[in-house]
Amino acid sequence: MNQIRFYVKNDPLAEGRIGMVAQNRMEKRRQREEMILDAAGELIAEVGFFELKMSDLARACDISVGTLYGHFASKEDLLIGLAVMAGAKRADKFDIARNHDGSAIEKYIIANLLDLSFSIDNPQLFEAEYLALAPSVWKRATPARHQAQLDQINAITTMFQTFLTEGEDELGIASDMTSRSRNLNLGSWGLGYGINVLVLSEITDRHYGQELRKNALGILCDGLADLMIGAGWQVDDAREKVRALAVTYASASAL
Repeated sequence: MNQIRFYVKNDPLAEGRIGMVAQNRMEKRRQREEMILDAAGELIAEVGFFELKMSDLARACDISVGTLYGHFASKEDLLIGLAVMAGAKRADKFDIARNHDGSAIEKYIIANLLDLSFSIDNPQLFEAEYLALAPSVWKRATPARHQAQLDQINAITTMFQTFLTEGEDELGIASDMTSRSRNLNLGSWGLGYGINVLVLSEITDRHYGQELRKNALGILCDGLADLMIGAGWQVDDAREKVRALAVTYASASAL
């Protein structure tokens, strides 16, 4: 037995086959996890997260409940997984901002507009991201899931901050006053995130009818322009500039 083990351990072909098997298993696991998350998103859109039963999800995926829990240790873990999947799809949209042939501040504005547009177009995904931020959720998730969530949020936040840092001259922010651009990043994030939440809220309908939902992108444009002006952005007709970027890169019909 020891001779056989020694032979396999030192046989490059055998080691390669073992590596291929392990890689195939990992790929199959990844594909199954994607299938589970897609099915979970569809079920949550129908019944809501709190009414979702893991047994129903397993049945929809044609897998056992044990297999399901082998991927996601709890409903909270599943929700974090959905949020990370949603964040990855959201992040793909930001390539549009990165590839914009214009200033860093314009890229920053476009990324904010794309962020809201994604939430409006994918309300069930935004809801997963929103719920996953609650301590009652992420504290019950596995550390690996929660860390993936933190890493993803950090990457997106860093992208926004990079745009602002590169645009500090355009805003008239001295290099030793970087805290101003950080505060601007936080302020615009709060503005966009707040509108995201209100767009999906029944409370908004009761107080504003369909006005906010229909005009959310335009409201963000004006609010974002005012924030940028307050931060030192000196352009003619800032609101029109932001709205023009929205027409090009977001949803013209929403303005």
